[in-house]
This record gives sequence, C-alpha cells and structure tokens, in this order.
Amino acid sequence: MTNGTVTITWLGHGTFFFESTSGKRILLDPWFNGNPKFPEQMRDQVSSNLDAIVITHGHFDHVADLIEVAKNTEAKLICMFDIVSWLTKQGIAEDRCVGFNMGGTVEVAGVKFTMVPAFHSSSMTDDAGNIIYMGNPVGYVITFEDGTVVYHAGDTCVFGDMRIIGDLYAPDVAILPIGGWFTMDPKQAAYAAKLLGVKRVIPEHYGTFPILTGTPAELQQELSSQNVEVVELEPGQSTTAGKQTNTAGASNLSA
Repeated sequence: MTNGTVTITWLGHGTFFFESTSGKRILLDPWFNGNPKFPEQMRDQVSSNLDAIVITHGHFDHVADLIEVAKNTEAKLICMFDIVSWLTKQGIAEDRCVGFNMGGTVEVAGVKFTMVPAFHSSSMTDDAGNIIYMGNPVGYVITFEDGTVVYHAGDTCVFGDMRIIGDLYAPDVAILPIGGWFTMDPKQAAYAAKLLGVKRVIPEHYGTFPILTGTPAELQQELSSQNVEVVELEPGQSTTAGKQTNTAGASNLSA
C-alpha cells in the first residue's frame, strides 16, 4: 500500500480489492473460480484479513466465491437488504450481514458505504434450476477515512441520476463497466463520466468473454473531448487515489 493514498486493485471482470490509508481491506464482488481474468497467484493475498466484503448484485460472476471467502474471514458483508436471508441460509451469521437499501449509508471499519442505484438485474439459479431473487442491483459510493471517494457503478447502463451522484459525492475516481451487451459500452461510459464530473475512470467488466467487446482504447477515444484520464489496469495491477495525491500509475500488487 502507498502511504497517504487508497490502493485500488482490479482482479478481473467486476472484482476489486481496496486498501485504505489505515490498512482497511475491502473485497468487492468476489469471483475467482471460473473467472478467466482472475490473477490466481493473488487469491490468498486478497481474500484474507478482510474488514468488509461488498456485493453489488447476485449474478454468478459477482458472487460465485462469496460464501467461501466469507467463511474464511470475519469480514462484514455489505449488501442489498434482500440478500441477507440468502446469506444466512448459506451459513453466514446474521450479525455479520449489513443489509440496507438505496440512499442509505453504513459505516464499517471507519469506511462509509452509500448504496446508489444501478440499472441491471439480480438473481441466481439454484441446483434445481430455480431462479432465486437477489434484490435490486446497486452501485456504491465508498468514502474512505481520509476523505477519498470512489464510485463503483456496479453492472449498469448509463442513467441521468449519475449527475446527482456526482453533485452529492464528487467522487475522485469512478469505476465503470465498458464491455457492453450486459452493461454500458465505452460510449455510454464516457457520457457517465461527463454526468459524474470525474477526472479519472477505471474501466471494468470487459474482455472476460468475447461478447464483452468494449475496450479502454475505445473509452479513451470517446473521452477525447473531455479532460478525463482512463486508468487502464491489467488484472492484478493497482492504482491509487487520494484527496491530496491522485496517482495514475499502475503497479502489480503481488510484486
């Protein structure tokens, strides 16, 4: 971790690991097994000694390894209220679940999580082929102890109320999906950056499968008329964000 900054590490697809200035460790949407972009050598490093696990929605490519990771840590699970009952049925103690809803803000380990809308769907299929409702999909505004604000959009299309998120929380960096088909493509993500008023964007949810065709280069092209930096990470690489110092360089966390 770089002193005075929040470290953001992309683990492929929609999975991210955050470490705050005081060492708080947060994992978002854990999908390791079956994720062709997951840096396997980092599994132990990013799934132990966690303070919080954050869930945007219930699709397999965001929660496939959630229960296994949760049972190996004492982390709080931050999620849509409707997911709590499913978590407890999987053996997670209810007092570890922090279930709330859009517009709410909770604080865990000194980090604040504000739940905001995402336009997508949220469900999973059990072993019998039954569809399980997993609440509404969401994004999060994460406010770290030093005041750094990161907006993770979750799986979503662009929507006009992103302007409100920008006005209310002024994120230092936005993590936006760009793959298309299931989420925003680069053109929509560029418009989202405009609505949010951010100067730095980390693209995600692309390149995992052939159907997700959007690329960071296309995003950069779409942003050519805006003063916005695209921070392109390879899986396992990190960047930093902070109120005092915004660093664009990427590094490999496992190095």
